[in-house]
Amino acid sequence: MINVKKYIFSSALALFFSTTLNAQVGLNYDFNVQDPAAFVYTMNSYMATEEASRSGATVILRQNLANGAQGTTHNLAVIWPDYASMQSSLTANAMSQTWSAFISSIGNSATQIGNSMFAATGLSTGNASVVTAPNQVRRFINFTVEPHNAGTYVEELQELWESCDNSVHQALYQIMGTGELGWTHAVVQTAANLGDLLDGTACDSDATIDFYESVSGIREVKYDFVAADMVIWQP
Repeated sequence: MINVKKYIFSSALALFFSTTLNAQVGLNYDFNVQDPAAFVYTMNSYMATEEASRSGATVILRQNLANGAQGTTHNLAVIWPDYASMQSSLTANAMSQTWSAFISSIGNSATQIGNSMFAATGLSTGNASVVTAPNQVRRFINFTVEPHNAGTYVEELQELWESCDNSVHQALYQIMGTGELGWTHAVVQTAANLGDLLDGTACDSDATIDFYESVSGIREVKYDFVAADMVIWQP
């Protein structure tokens, strides 16, 4: 007889370790924006170019509402449908005068503080339509899990998610290129409003307590911040 729970867990774990070629991938940039109006104008101008439309990337600008001591004001996510599209876009940018002029112009209104790369694991819960609705708010929980503990973490996370409703969409991402910051993964929680996102009722309280107790020895939260979507540019 097939152990259904073990089979589902094994399938999810395989997906966790090897992001599929069709999964979303992207780059995340953190900025201190000195002139928001000029920053958005520069973004609008570049995203209206034929070069930007050919990139195949969706770009999301977010305003940071709370991010502790990090001190950045805005977050920019550039999302491609797969690694091939990402590689093609980055290669084109390296030789592009339009891109070079855009980077120079952005530097007049903002200072880039950091960046990282991310890839969807395919593990999520909640109503996916929340993610594409306008004016979303999101909580990003960036953390470190060692490879030998990844299976245990995924199992505990999915047990928690079984107790959650659809008011908050939650997804697990793999994070790369964080340098000395060191986080390896992020859970991104998305909701239509701050109440749904932060009031703590999306998941059962006992299940939440059990989850925190279960992962306390294998997960180290490095960075936790809340942001609101400002503009989304589609290719």
